[in-house]
Amino acid sequence: MLSIIITTFVVINKTKDKSVHNINKTDIKKYSLDITGVTDTTSSFQKMIDSYPVGSTLKLPEGKYNILSTIKLKDGIKLVGDSKVIIFGNGKNTLFNVGNTNSFSGIKFQNCATALNVAKKKSLLVTDCHFTNKIDYAAINISASSNCSITNSFFYDIRKYGIIIDNDSSNITIDKNNFDNAKVFGGYAKEQISGHIYCLNGNKISVTKNVLKNSGGQGVIFGFNSTTGKGTTNSVASGNTCIGNGQEGLTIYGGDKKVTSGNSLIGNVSKNNRFNQIEVWQTKNNIVKNNTVEESIKGVGNLGAICLYETSNTTATGNKVLSAQKNGIDITAESSNNIVSNNIINNTNGENDNKAPEKGNGILLDSNGKAQPHHITIKDNKISSSNGIVSKSGIYSTSNTNQHNTIDNNTIKGYKTGLHEYAKMTVGK
Repeated sequence: MLSIIITTFVVINKTKDKSVHNINKTDIKKYSLDITGVTDTTSSFQKMIDSYPVGSTLKLPEGKYNILSTIKLKDGIKLVGDSKVIIFGNGKNTLFNVGNTNSFSGIKFQNCATALNVAKKKSLLVTDCHFTNKIDYAAINISASSNCSITNSFFYDIRKYGIIIDNDSSNITIDKNNFDNAKVFGGYAKEQISGHIYCLNGNKISVTKNVLKNSGGQGVIFGFNSTTGKGTTNSVASGNTCIGNGQEGLTIYGGDKKVTSGNSLIGNVSKNNRFNQIEVWQTKNNIVKNNTVEESIKGVGNLGAICLYETSNTTATGNKVLSAQKNGIDITAESSNNIVSNNIINNTNGENDNKAPEKGNGILLDSNGKAQPHHITIKDNKISSSNGIVSKSGIYSTSNTNQHNTIDNNTIKGYKTGLHEYAKMTVGK
């Protein structure tokens, strides 16, 4: 019997991914798309977007896109530019209402109220984008959304919020971005209700390795929404650099009910912001660790370079205060059950205010119009000063009664008084 072996060759044709579309001259003509920026091209842009299926990637050609109303993106659409794609509005509009799993890369957004509005959506990805030139409210507004990532992008001269997060948003990553305004403190003579990264209400917000300069308000704030009564929880700001902002560099704020809790500020640099460099205000169960703060110019600083205000069950450890215009670390306004340990504090009272010596100490315990701080542990800190201002103490208290504090094993050099007798009087079981 003759055996015949038949070998079949299967040729696999490796074709280009059909979900990627280069928008070319034919498409521009087909959709009447204006890429010169002269006329409003909102309708044409919307028709183009709507003509592609979910999951499509659209590579936009170099040009200027004048969007005078709002583009609505279906799920899965990805817009890609080459850094020469400019999408701009009329200064008052929202440019994009995003869907689920949308992404933007290599695009410049300009002249609008809000560039990207993210409401009740998941999985937005923004990378290598620029948000510049007269964005009046927020570059990115994230509300009731989750699993979003903003990375390697540039935010310049945003007058209100760079990124605002609210309404139970969760798992938001903001990493390796650059935020800057044209002038120190955003050019405002007084502090503003604003911030580069402004979280009113959310969970598991990660703010890492960003540079944040010259906001009218905070560089980063984990705050609370006074209308809903909800705050920010289980969030981390780490490795950021905050300089010249109009309020604090980094803030955790929970309101009277301390609804913001369980957050961490770790390994950040905060320098010459208008008020406290790090402020932990009306909150609980936080970690402030391994940060470096500096107040090297007059006119900045408030209660303390690091301030724990009406705050409980919070640990401040391993921080470096290179200089402070008033106090190095201020523990105030009925704060309780906090641990302040292993910090290095140098050269407080840079303002040389001899009339108010309690405002220029290494560590200050103060009521600030409320109850005295109590059950505070202050241990293993290294406090030194070379400024020679005799009106300071290494550790000082405005109370001279037992507040059940523990003050132990601190090293103090260069102050007229190391551990002030009033601070000693607050120690006891």
